[in-house]
Amino acid sequence: MSENTQQSINLNTVIKIIYKNLLLILLTTILMTAISAFFAFNSKSYKSEIILYGNDRVLNEIGENSQYSLNSFNFLSFIQKNSKMLKNTNLSEEKFLSEISGRLSAQSETGNPTIKIKFTTKDKNEGEEFSKEYTLLAQKYLGEKKNIFLDTQIKLLEEQYNFLSSNTDLRTTKDSLTDTLVSRLAYYRLLKNDTTPVVRLVSLSTKPALNKKLVLVGGFVLG
Repeated sequence: MSENTQQSINLNTVIKIIYKNLLLILLTTILMTAISAFFAFNSKSYKSEIILYGNDRVLNEIGENSQYSLNSFNFLSFIQKNSKMLKNTNLSEEKFLSEISGRLSAQSETGNPTIKIKFTTKDKNEGEEFSKEYTLLAQKYLGEKKNIFLDTQIKLLEEQYNFLSSNTDLRTTKDSLTDTLVSRLAYYRLLKNDTTPVVRLVSLSTKPALNKKLVLVGGFVLG
């Protein structure tokens, strides 16, 4: 038997099987599509995506990695104490941290100042309102970190500067360590007076966690 004849027989066999089970196939397809539609349109899960742009020059200077800082338990505890939009802030700290760490995450790539934050919720309004609030909370948290670091460093450098200036004429000295101290003090004062937020909002969106079209197509194909 030639190969073409064999293929023709196989194709005819497949067509006969489909024809005999056509009703069952149609019923299964309709059932799977209906289940998918019910699941897709009754899902109450939403996801928010917040895109921030971090000032890496400042973050690196104060020793803060945006991804680590915004995923830390310290920041999540800060959110619990300061958020007005989250509905679960009345939980104990342990339960809150356990729950929110599974719903809220920040991601960034090395050398890329863009920070992607993902938040999941069953309440669309909570997703939209918390997305707006999140940027302010991140700015305040990292801003406080910045101020604490700079205040400490400026105080230390000023003490060193005052000591040197009382014993040396800094206008004529050419000591490299003194030059470094003066330039570092000036730089930290400049950062301290800079009111630009350490992170700023680029975009935000809240939408259903499930893509209804993909779920329906998947249910149809599976059926």
